Amino acid sequence: MLRKIGKWDRIADVVVVGSGGAALTAAVTAAAGGAQVTVLEKSDKIGGTTGVSGGVLWIPANHHMKEVEVEDSPEEALRYIRRLTMGREPDPALIDDFVATGADTVQWLEDHTPVKMFATKWFADYYADLPGGKREGRSIEPCVFEARTNLGDWAARVRTSPYEPLLTMEEKFSLGLSGALREGRSVEEVCAERARSGAAVIGGAFISMLLKGCLVRGATVLTKTPGRELVADDEGRIIGVRAESPDGSILIGARRGVVLAAGGYEWNPELVKAFLAVPAIAPLSPPFNEGDALIMALEAGAAVANMNSAWWFPAMRDPTMTYEGKPLYHLGAGRNVAGTIVVNKHGRRFANEGTTYQDYPKSLMAYDPVTVDYPNESPVWMIFDQHTKDTQILLNMMPGLPAPEWVVRADSIRALAERIGVPPDALAQTLERFNVNAAKGVDPDFHRATVYWENFLGGGPSVAANLAPITTPPFYALPIYLGTLGTNGGLRIDINGRVRSLRGGIIEGLYAAGNTTANIFGSMYPAGGATIGPAVVFGHHAGRHAASNKVAKSFE
Repeated sequence: MLRKIGKWDRIADVVVVGSGGAALTAAVTAAAGGAQVTVLEKSDKIGGTTGVSGGVLWIPANHHMKEVEVEDSPEEALRYIRRLTMGREPDPALIDDFVATGADTVQWLEDHTPVKMFATKWFADYYADLPGGKREGRSIEPCVFEARTNLGDWAARVRTSPYEPLLTMEEKFSLGLSGALREGRSVEEVCAERARSGAAVIGGAFISMLLKGCLVRGATVLTKTPGRELVADDEGRIIGVRAESPDGSILIGARRGVVLAAGGYEWNPELVKAFLAVPAIAPLSPPFNEGDALIMALEAGAAVANMNSAWWFPAMRDPTMTYEGKPLYHLGAGRNVAGTIVVNKHGRRFANEGTTYQDYPKSLMAYDPVTVDYPNESPVWMIFDQHTKDTQILLNMMPGLPAPEWVVRADSIRALAERIGVPPDALAQTLERFNVNAAKGVDPDFHRATVYWENFLGGGPSVAANLAPITTPPFYALPIYLGTLGTNGGLRIDINGRVRSLRGGIIEGLYAAGNTTANIFGSMYPAGGATIGPAVVFGHHAGRHAASNKVAKSFE
């Protein structure tokens, strides 16, 4: 951390580091509050992790729930959340505030920015069968947004998913369950039309809406300009940021405050080893989340929490695909459907394959004190047969089409085991036991077809949807890696988004939101959008408070 030195190259009221959902919400809120705002983005694209996401916000008791005729209350939401967190959340007051203010935050965004959302019918809470859970309505997603029309040249600078089609999540799930889009048009027709018009969907749409709101309020957005150090005055108040621009190091003053919202640290191997205590992970986020904001705040004496946690997601990979020079990992799909199992390096199953994507990867980190081993260390292998290959979407393979050459396959289970390097006897025994039980509609070992998330799009688990023998050759194997949507350990904040000091109190002039902060739910993930929902709510709080903060003495 620097003390004030030299002359400012730029001065703003509020400086926001990052450009994802949390950052742009903070920026547009501060700008709406009358603040002059400067946004700093490390890469050449706007949007961060939110841009490549599904763009869904989990907001209990939101006003869109009436669209799907679902009733909700803060009391039900708190009952559900507290059942999941089990007292292990970093700060219960943040959960209370999130539930109390989340719906108002969404309403504010829709009233004061181009943001428009709707309740996506197919998204249930991931543990909807627990007290307070809901089977639809709490997860909302952005409407289709004509980005090119509204943003002009900026539209091409918004980060979007490298593999998702130009469909909303609602359309995608409708297609998966019914085989057709609700409006009766073909997928090809809809996607082509949106490509021609420059329309954005899911995360790209949400970022485009927020960016438009920032630009029309005069915010300055600088790309290829990562924040490197915080600048403090003699009293320890944060008054600016040293950043690296394409033309060199610059000092940017912040009269009222700095908001850190630059994502997590999943692309920083040293921080991953230090805090997550695993050899490596497979990040599913853009390759720029290296913990810059976390490091800056730690240098300023910030308090942290939840540092051993992440937004886990089993990752798969098509080895022919890359993203900005890095391996492109996909969201692992298929392990919960009928006709698949996952085995470790010993050829053994080790967990219910259909648990949530936040929970399942935790089993990959299990330690066996008897064998002194991490038996489930990734990659583990998803095993399936030709019948499953012909009827399910697996990774990026569509039913009925030949599997790519790089997919491991064999005419027998023993031959498959040899090709993936697991003991053939063990894999054969594992599959024989599974098949005998699956034919009876049971799984006494790991209880497939009993966990709500196994078929959360279809209203809950069932034998038909989630449990079937694997018997039709050829047999296939796809590796699954310990993946993450982003880390969720980070800075402790108060309800106004102010960063707490390790020595007590708060660090004046410093705010944070999103994956730069500690997940308010601890290690849990209540539903789709439980990353972006709190990120937006506390980004809104941070932007509002920073805009109203008193001007630092050094600027008077």
